[in-house]
Amino acid sequence: MLYDILKNFEGMSKIDSFSLIHKIEVLLYYTNGPLNLNEIKKIITSEVQSEEIDPFYFSILPNGKFCEFIGSNGIIHIYKEINRFLPDWHIFNTYYFKAKHLPLDLQKLSRRNLLQSFEGKPYQKKIKTFLLKHKASKKDLVTNKMLLLNI
Repeated sequence: MLYDILKNFEGMSKIDSFSLIHKIEVLLYYTNGPLNLNEIKKIITSEVQSEEIDPFYFSILPNGKFCEFIGSNGIIHIYKEINRFLPDWHIFNTYYFKAKHLPLDLQKLSRRNLLQSFEGKPYQKKIKTFLLKHKASKKDLVTNKMLLLNI
């Protein structure tokens, strides 16, 4: 059975395969009992009903680099790209996010991506209000926590 599954990976790069396997792990986390294709489609296209968007607290980028979980607020998980070659200064940090309604999609944390991701969602107004006052990756100077996690 494993061989039949791996035949579908033929021709894919190793990192694309790892990324796909990670997405499958997250997807399987949300399924119940025996797998049901209708349930899987529903999970892919609908909002997660749990506070946990990604239960594994890490993610893999398409370029093969890992991202570590840095915080969440129930509607969004924020990840920081792990870069071993550059110093850990703010200007070198790259952040990504997963939204509650798109738990398999890791996107770069930017104003445009946030607005597009939350278009037509209940949190859209809060996101727009936040982005009018702050940059997407703005941190609290005292706690060093992402301000986006306070909405």
